[in-house]
Amino acid sequence: MHKLVMSLVFSLGLTQVNAAEHTVNLVTSGDNGTTMIMEPGYIKIQKGDVINFVPSDVSHNAQSFSVPNGAKAFMTPFGKPTKVTFDTQGVYLYKCLPHTVMGMVGLVQVGDATNLAAAQKDWQAAKSGVVMNKERMDNYLKKVN
Repeated sequence: MHKLVMSLVFSLGLTQVNAAEHTVNLVTSGDNGTTMIMEPGYIKIQKGDVINFVPSDVSHNAQSFSVPNGAKAFMTPFGKPTKVTFDTQGVYLYKCLPHTVMGMVGLVQVGDATNLAAAQKDWQAAKSGVVMNKERMDNYLKKVN
């Protein structure tokens, strides 16, 4: 029994040691003259990895609007860098709440895209509320593999 417990503790510890931390910047003015954008807009990470969402000013946040079954939705506070751990495999779609209309959206792929069809459906439902840069999320969804 003692070996089993030690084995579990060791394997859980390895998961945390191997977890990577990534940064997504929520910016008003991005590279090449783009505005209201997540940099990067598409990111593929592994289960257990952390993303630090870093807003360029107090008007930005990151809020999920499509998550895999069993995953927790997330919403970061406005203007504060916030770390989110992604423990469930699949596709996560998120937005900056006040700038969604301007196409300030992003996609996180965690491991396999187990819920891609559901995420695409959720995007089609949300797309009508986006006036500018609608193609951003369409392009991010094309990168999912």
